[in-house]
Amino acid sequence: MKPLVSHFLHWCCLPASLIVAVVVTDANVLAQETFDWRSDWELMDGLTMDIDSRGFSFPTQTAFIPNPGNRPGDPLYFVVELKGNVKVVTNDRTVHDFAMDFLPNPQGETFIQAGAAGLCLDPENGYVFATFAYLDDLHTYRNGIIRFATEPGQFSLKPGETRYFLDLFKDEVSGTSHQIGPCQVRGGILYATVGFGEERSQAQNLHSTLGSIIRMTVDFGPVADSPFYTDDGQDTAIDYIWAYGLRNPFGLRFVGDRLFATENGGGIDRFNEIEAGENYLYDGTDWGIGARAAQVFAPSLGIVHLDFVAEDNTLFPDRFRGRFFAATAGAPGEKGPGKKGTRSILMLTYDFAGRHMAAPPEMILRFRGKNNPYPVSVELGPDGLYFTALLPNQDGLSAVYRIRYDSAAGHPYRLGDDQSPQALITRYECRECHSIEGKGGAVGPPFDATLALRLTARLNDPAYEQAVAAVDQIEGEPFLQYRDARRAILAATGVERTRLWLDTYLVEPRFDNPDVEMPNLEITEAHGKILAAYLMASTTEEPRQLSQFDRLRFAVARLIPDLRYRHLVFSFAFGVLAATVTLLALYLYFRRRRR
Repeated sequence: MKPLVSHFLHWCCLPASLIVAVVVTDANVLAQETFDWRSDWELMDGLTMDIDSRGFSFPTQTAFIPNPGNRPGDPLYFVVELKGNVKVVTNDRTVHDFAMDFLPNPQGETFIQAGAAGLCLDPENGYVFATFAYLDDLHTYRNGIIRFATEPGQFSLKPGETRYFLDLFKDEVSGTSHQIGPCQVRGGILYATVGFGEERSQAQNLHSTLGSIIRMTVDFGPVADSPFYTDDGQDTAIDYIWAYGLRNPFGLRFVGDRLFATENGGGIDRFNEIEAGENYLYDGTDWGIGARAAQVFAPSLGIVHLDFVAEDNTLFPDRFRGRFFAATAGAPGEKGPGKKGTRSILMLTYDFAGRHMAAPPEMILRFRGKNNPYPVSVELGPDGLYFTALLPNQDGLSAVYRIRYDSAAGHPYRLGDDQSPQALITRYECRECHSIEGKGGAVGPPFDATLALRLTARLNDPAYEQAVAAVDQIEGEPFLQYRDARRAILAATGVERTRLWLDTYLVEPRFDNPDVEMPNLEITEAHGKILAAYLMASTTEEPRQLSQFDRLRFAVARLIPDLRYRHLVFSFAFGVLAATVTLLALYLYFRRRRR
């Protein structure tokens, strides 16, 4: 039983002093536990990673200074946080507060997927730009941009003049996870992405910035050579739009003079080169997302920020050069790696001459832990590829991580090494066709509580032995190769027969049936045994009858998270509340008796 759940059953009867003692005891036990943060991540061969800086709260993007100073205290990169903070990390990896609480109306500490999401730098003028969504006085989300002035070239640890840009967006509704996003400064022009704000029709409306990429001067004025600019004396949305017909663009990166974006759809995502004046056809449907896409990601990965490693970069070998790298956050609320291992960093190979993808996307990093960190930002730095996760790990750590190429150093957790059943289910894409634990497709039969019963009934039916006899007469492969396996299955009895059959079927689905529709997924024998054991164990356990007390206890357990350091305050508060309620009940009881 979880420590917090077991203590709950006693707190209603404990005074506050004893509750404190219980919490301290649990803290002492937990202090003896160790957690290796590296176990959360698995990497491609040849790569290693470390923690570059730490101490952030909901970090959403980093931005490196192109030519930083060489003193230990000189700024190296900036980090924007969801709640409206910008921090600056110096060469000695000290984290400084640069600008705090800059949202027009602070949101408090509750985690909501809206706030400061984009960050970009203008080295020539020393400007730091941040994009954000905020709640206005009508309690409606609006978009905005803020500009902090600092020292040109090398920037500084504190901002000078601060300027907001809100008027362009004041009549447009933003939304959680569908807000203004990343920005880029190129040739003295500021570019920013704007999500559709849950107003689907607005992505096709040139008189709204929603669902578009906008551009402006670094002083927030329109640019006369923008594709839809009109010189009518009024600065409106159409004067700022560079491209439109987008849903939720959350990655933006220039490569030379060419602009690229990643975009979240509803059920699918996409990667695109963005051209001036183009309509990218989002019309409120996933078909609109797929209509103009260099790369479609289906189902959606929650693809976010984007960066590029140039051909002449010396930090990484040839296979990584000339590639884009994109972070994927996965489905909101889903814990662990996700059904398709979607919390990752992808490498994208684009043919610049042909304007199409040159290879399928490839994963270089994948989350393998238990919580939901949401990798959201990836940025090339002077000594590696950096990334951040929006939420902390299970020990409360929010960090900026650095990935480097170092084949000698290595990383203890490599892509493909995880042989847990859940990792193998993801690797072989079993859920594409089968429902497993209530999640997955319906093309094949469900792997649910009836699986073992269905298999046992079929394998013990006399018709199965007759079918095997017919298959034994086939001279081709794979039937000859599996003749001994079929005999071993017929010789076994009970659950052992079912287990042997499943072991063999997962490796070669046609071994006893030439008409089977399941393709050979090239599952190894070792992996087949792991998957078979998992499916058998999860579908043959006899359900235990629960008492009313058990039902109440488990219901409470589902409402209370695992105890960790960050939950101690919650635990103490819960205990004090329980003690207070008990004392109040006793007071009212004795008061009634006196009357």
